This record gives sequence, C-alpha cells and structure tokens, in this order.
Amino acid sequence: MVHAPLSLACQCKKVKASVAPISPKVANHLVCYCRDCQQFAHALERTDDVLNAYGGTEIVQVPIADFNVLDGEEHIACLKLSNKGLHRWYAKCCNTPIGNTLSANWPFIGVIRSFINDRALDEKAGVIKGSVHLKDATGLVPGELLGPQGHKRLMLATLVKLACWKLQQKHTPNCLFNKDGTPIVTPHIHQAH
Repeated sequence: MVHAPLSLACQCKKVKASVAPISPKVANHLVCYCRDCQQFAHALERTDDVLNAYGGTEIVQVPIADFNVLDGEEHIACLKLSNKGLHRWYAKCCNTPIGNTLSANWPFIGVIRSFINDRALDEKAGVIKGSVHLKDATGLVPGELLGPQGHKRLMLATLVKLACWKLQQKHTPNCLFNKDGTPIVTPHIHQAH
C-alpha cells in the first residue's frame, strides 16, 4: 500500500521536502552507528537531536527520484568527511541534517530522522528493521533497540534495493545533483578536530 507523501522539514521550517511514493516495502528504516554518521552530527553541533544515547542515527533509505525539495533549496548545503566520502546534505539555516547520498549515479538517499517531521513515519516507512555498524556504537546497545534484522541482513537488503532502484532508473530525477552529475552546491570537506 502506498501512503501519502512523507513530510520533511528542517528545524526552522525554511527547507521543506517530501518523499513520494512511500511505503514500508520501498523504504529501508534503520539505525546507523558508524563513526561518519556520528561525525556528521558533531560537525553540525546537532548530537542531542540526531544521535541516540549510543551514537546511532535513525535513517530512512529511499530512492532519490522519490525525494523532492519543495521549498528552501537556497538553504541546502553539503559537506563531505573526505574527498571520496558520502555527500552529507543539511539545512544551513539551522544545521538540520537532511540526508546522505553517494553520487548522482546512485539511486539512493538516506533521509535522517531529524529532517522527518511526519508523525506517521512508522506507518509510511515501516518500523526500524535493524541496526548497522554496531562496532562503532558508543556503548552496548540494548536488545530492544537493535531491531529484528542484523547488520549483514540489512546490508544485503540495502544492496538488493539499490540494484532494483538502479534497474528502475530511480537515480533520476535527482534534486540534489545537476544533470552533469555535480552537486547543486559545492561540498566542503569537513576536517575532524
């Protein structure tokens, strides 16, 4: 069943977006504990509302073609943690993390929970399926927070979704990259202190 669009907005509401169509079959709802996701939250000084108590970032992975910026594109910025790292998008008006993408050729965005302001998230995207990169968690994550799927199973599910989305040409349209494959804004490389 396809639901109404997933409503997205930054904390100050200057950047608004949506994901449509959305359904639990399409979305991949998980928590990532990797150091890079933690570093992104630290770089934006948003650890309190982005990271859980164990350093996890709640993410909803969807095809980039289904992600649409509705308002405030001029407030969108991008940082990378290395030259070859993910494009990590955020609203520079209030430093709200938006999501992570690989490149213009990959049909994928991991929308970060702090950018999702839809009360029906679990209904529209499904409940959290599991956790990845637990080795980087800042403490022992309790079983009730892990979700039903383990790291390997979630990573496999993500790869299968990526392959399907690629075959379905879900890398276009892409509102975060120009037609020539360059990001809509120049990413700055953030150096950890």
